[in-house]
Amino acid sequence: MRLSKVLPIPLVVATAASAYFVITAPAENAQWRNGAVNVISWEKGVLDGVDSFDVEMTRLSEDGLTYIASTVPADKASPSSLNVYLEDIPAADDYFLLFLNSTHGVMYTTSPRFSVLNSSSTATSTSGSTPTPDSAAATVTVSGSPNPTQGFVTTFPAVSGALPALVEWRALMGMGAALVAGLGGALCVFF
Repeated sequence: MRLSKVLPIPLVVATAASAYFVITAPAENAQWRNGAVNVISWEKGVLDGVDSFDVEMTRLSEDGLTYIASTVPADKASPSSLNVYLEDIPAADDYFLLFLNSTHGVMYTTSPRFSVLNSSSTATSTSGSTPTPDSAAATVTVSGSPNPTQGFVTTFPAVSGALPALVEWRALMGMGAALVAGLGGALCVFF
């Protein structure tokens, strides 16, 4: 086996490890309820360069987005959860969350599909226990149907020190590994 065919593999693994971003709640088939606080939680890579992100909610069968929160802090010192109080959100079983940078159009991750129930309904979820609200995290109140002219319900303050983090070599490690893996892959094709 030629070394040029094996060289890119560790670099691709390093890129994937630094770009880790997963929504842990709501879990698949979770049931959120109107009139209650529901929890969004996530896990992410430390060296991925993501200092903040936006949270949007949408449905598979309907057009429109519900803008939940903008510039949610994602640094090590910030809570990795957000409490969401639902008011008059249409009940359905085809909701999911989007974590993205809406300014640049970069999608970080999406949640599994979950349901929203009316306030009078009781949850019948068999997918495990419902996460309890995080007292250290902010609570955002979301109401009504998706409205394209309505802005984000909550905008968190800009992350201080975000610009210096871009200059640190650790923040650039993922991009550098992706670049080297791409170049290594191109060299493997030609040689």
